[in-house]
Amino acid sequence: MTHLKPTDHSIPASLERVTAWVAADQLAAGGAPTASALRLLTALLRLESTDRADTLKSAFAATIEAGAVPSTPTYDAFVAALHELLGRANYREISGAELQEAFNSEALSSVKIQVDMTAFAALHIFARGKDRRAETVRSLFGMRKRRVEFDVLERVFVFSSLATSDGALNLKLFGNIPVPDMEMLLPNCKVKMRRVDQAVVFLPATISVVLAASKVLFSLTAIWSAIQFYTGLSKDEPIVSGGWGLVAAGSFTLLGITMGAYTKYQKRRLEYANAHSRTLYFQTLDSESGAFLRVLDEAFEEEAKEAVLAYAFLVAHGPSTEQALDERVEQWLRTKIGAPVDFEVDDALAKLERLGVATRTRTGADTSDTWAAVPPSIATESLRARWVTMGPS
Repeated sequence: MTHLKPTDHSIPASLERVTAWVAADQLAAGGAPTASALRLLTALLRLESTDRADTLKSAFAATIEAGAVPSTPTYDAFVAALHELLGRANYREISGAELQEAFNSEALSSVKIQVDMTAFAALHIFARGKDRRAETVRSLFGMRKRRVEFDVLERVFVFSSLATSDGALNLKLFGNIPVPDMEMLLPNCKVKMRRVDQAVVFLPATISVVLAASKVLFSLTAIWSAIQFYTGLSKDEPIVSGGWGLVAAGSFTLLGITMGAYTKYQKRRLEYANAHSRTLYFQTLDSESGAFLRVLDEAFEEEAKEAVLAYAFLVAHGPSTEQALDERVEQWLRTKIGAPVDFEVDDALAKLERLGVATRTRTGADTSDTWAAVPPSIATESLRARWVTMGPS
């Protein structure tokens, strides 16, 4: 079963929960001023997210209005903004090789999917969060059972454009997608019957048709012999048993078998289509503009969690190198969450520096820079002043 690389630096806990953990474990060193600084820090990041949402909505509307044609200025501007947003939300783009490996792996569901990759003018799939699971898969009519392990992606964002005159731009956000079943997420996928299901439908029908056809053929041969005898074409007296009645009965039998096989085939295809529809219904989180607006909220949460953790730890533990801070936060998160987390420390510190609540001291080429938190009381005033500048009048 295919294994995708680690997908991101996401923290698998909500901002509310992380903030509560920080308040319980870290704020004793800073008290109320630290809590105030963290609230303002979060509020400023939320404000930036709101501005980013307005920009993206305008870019999306302009792209749709222009026909969503790839390699045009409006289309490229929206794609660039979308890639930047997904990066902020700690999504990682799945490479073509990884995607093909997932498509080639054995699907967990009974649904077989066929995808025409040449139909896409553009296709980008991003993922965030990964979990390893195991499941018992049944085959051979339930007589054979085997346990398989597979990756499940917490979030999958599909951005595609079909090679049609109107571009047919498609944005989808899915949740909890098994890697082997990723073909289901593409807009042009077609449901196909597996060979074993085709055999179940057509093999019994084929045997019945052969048996019925042999009886009909025997009757037709006997009738032809009789025609030849009574017209003088043959001197051998025929033996006719059943005659045209047997031919008619055999023909109706053939028709019944054929219609029964066709009905069974259509029923099985409908079962496949229903299984595919149920998967998309329960695992689709949002579509079109709703998809990237939801990612916008996820991006805010990820950036806020990173900034809150980096600032709180610098306040509580004093100046630190980037590596030491990274290790300290990751160990703390592992204790809280019970699983390893790849904390994006460089991005967190860059945000703190940009917002003026952390400084670094350069100590030379051979040693790492030392980062320090601006004291909470000073940071609070600085963030409040920035809010007045950026916030609504």
